[in-house]
Amino acid sequence: MTAHVGHPTLRLIRYSMGDYTLSGLDNGQWREIAQEKDR
Repeated sequence: MTAHVGHPTLRLIRYSMGDYTLSGLDNGQWREIAQEKDR
């Protein structure tokens, strides 16, 4: 998508997904999340 307009993507970092973010986590750290019963 970005290469099409002349800006190739060399690195892509996902910072958030829905209500979940990576704030407060260092590289390699992970956080357990509870499974939602009702979606």
